Amino acid sequence: MSSQQISLDENDLRAILDGMVDGVITINDKGTILSFNKTAEAMFGYENKEAVGKNVSMLMPGPDSERHDSYLNRYTEYGDPHIIGIGRNVTALRRNGEQFPMRLSVIEYPAKIEGERWFIGSCLDITLQKQQEDQLRQSMKMEALGKLTGGISHDYNNMLGIVLGYAGLLIKRFSDNPKVVEYAKEIKHAGERGKDLTQRLLTFARVQPMAEERTDVNQVLNDGSKMLEKMLTVQIKLTLRLAEDLWPVFIDKGCLEDAVLNMSINAMHAMPDGGELELATSNVEISTLDSQLLNINKGDYVRLSITDTGSGMTEEVKQQVFEPFFTTKEDKGTGLGLCQVYGFVSNAGGTIRVYSELGQGSCFSVYLPRHIEKGEAVESSVEQEAEFKQRSITSGHILVVDDEESLLEINDEILSSEGYTVIRARSGEEALEVLAKESVDLVLSDVVMPNMDGFELADKIHNKYPNIKIQLCSGFPERYGKSITDKKLYQDILQKPFTSSQLLQRVDKLLKE
Repeated sequence: MSSQQISLDENDLRAILDGMVDGVITINDKGTILSFNKTAEAMFGYENKEAVGKNVSMLMPGPDSERHDSYLNRYTEYGDPHIIGIGRNVTALRRNGEQFPMRLSVIEYPAKIEGERWFIGSCLDITLQKQQEDQLRQSMKMEALGKLTGGISHDYNNMLGIVLGYAGLLIKRFSDNPKVVEYAKEIKHAGERGKDLTQRLLTFARVQPMAEERTDVNQVLNDGSKMLEKMLTVQIKLTLRLAEDLWPVFIDKGCLEDAVLNMSINAMHAMPDGGELELATSNVEISTLDSQLLNINKGDYVRLSITDTGSGMTEEVKQQVFEPFFTTKEDKGTGLGLCQVYGFVSNAGGTIRVYSELGQGSCFSVYLPRHIEKGEAVESSVEQEAEFKQRSITSGHILVVDDEESLLEINDEILSSEGYTVIRARSGEEALEVLAKESVDLVLSDVVMPNMDGFELADKIHNKYPNIKIQLCSGFPERYGKSITDKKLYQDILQKPFTSSQLLQRVDKLLKE
């Protein structure tokens, strides 16, 4: 059987490149971009005509950009394969200035074209992979800590038993000596604190079995609210915003009480001059996309959000907040409180996420899987998701405005995956520049941003582009209620963190109005 040679013209080759899931970029030995496929356009934010003819270093942050030409020269002159023929992880740069992790593989085209050497780069955005790796490392750290605590806690408990026993004997033996009794009581108090900590560590290490049962989260919060109010003192206002008909969960009720107490204590320390603490519950449906972003199974969950008006966290602190023994309280904290919360939530099959703005406050959102009794009939989230897709609008140009890159990325992915055309802006000023050049149907903007907040941006858009729909979102909407003139815009704020289904339903509703 003879083989038939197939000849492909330039249009065929372009179609093949544009159909590839990886970004494919062709450059010459001077670093000039010769071709840029569709995936690369979406990945970097440049159209083909904007990229071709430019130096490929524009797709790299400062240090790598400055060194790239020298890498090419070393390869072409000496054959040093620093980047050619070797797949490696690098940091790439989008048009909007956002840096992201990327897997880069470069090969040399086998033949010279018009005396030039050509190189083909294959680019894969590994942002989601890196997030999953970080979560896996966190889980491994927690498992290692669990084994460590399980190994030492029983022996430590025995030593504490001796301390508590002798402290009790001293109190009885020297009851007529107030000073000795005072010292002995302090020893006993410290021993009891150590005993409580050990019990919590044993539970965390899964050496002490958890007493899991069908639990009403609202009831746990209501029952503990009086104690929390006393602990927080009159300086901090405690508010409960509990959803009606909240789904039950199957957890250790004591661990939930400890988790709420831990997070409330942290919130109190973040508000030394007073403030507000809100405990809120809601039923949420985690879609397929949400499950990938949150790294949990899709389905029905109960969300418990604990929001404070404190000092907020830097990005560095947010990255380490669940690390074992990490604390910002110096010698006043053990660094185990939030670590234990993370362990409890993970063991329950849920997850916990942090939203925080420096100087504005923090919101911890705990997701716990809904408990369904055997034989109980419920409408599945999959059916609801399919029903929404049948009636939704999946076209339109949406401008997403947020100063936090990770939130821009997530909202872009959610909306783009449903067929919307998404444009990004990292500030109110940049958003106005985009609106002057692009046709936009809806603006989705954060409220808390430097220089120009979301309400100021909304006022400018209303005045100049009255036909554009606006959806604001914030983790702390209550803070703006008294000073806002557009009450409807305030009342319709989408509160962070929100699920993809909540976002898509709100966008769909606005575009249909």
